Amino acid sequence: MLKHATNHTQQRCVQYPISLNVKGMTDKEIKELININLNVLGNRNDKRESYHYFIDIKGERIDSVDIQPKVIANYMERYGLISIYGEFCTLTSNGIRIYENKGWLKYLNETKEKETSNKNKEIRKETQEEIIRKGTIESFEYGKWGFYTAIIALIVSILTLLLK
Repeated sequence: MLKHATNHTQQRCVQYPISLNVKGMTDKEIKELININLNVLGNRNDKRESYHYFIDIKGERIDSVDIQPKVIANYMERYGLISIYGEFCTLTSNGIRIYENKGWLKYLNETKEKETSNKNKEIRKETQEEIIRKGTIESFEYGKWGFYTAIIALIVSILTLLLK
């Protein structure tokens, strides 16, 4: 899982692992709730709402014993999507940006794709470096034998001149 915190000077997500552990809910369900409630806040003119008005996947207000709206709000705050003031949540500039770019789930998917792409580029770069390294070593080994052959030929030529 990824945790996102807002760096207020650069307004971008910083990622580090966390576990989304809520009794009876999967990580996928929690991510969906974050996405839904990001939309709840994003659809408001003032981008502000009480977390008591957060809704579940069915569109009903969250009032379960297993999951409380404050817990979803806390996750959203940890990800840098909102700031909590009392019981009110306000979208951060990062939250607004993610909301306007089609939401939390799309953001997570794009982030995962970028990480995969970066890993693939790194693997290709390492492979290319390994090929170059092996080629350099082989060239050195062949060059070394050529050097030895030249020394032997020089010694033979000098001995031939001296023995005449």
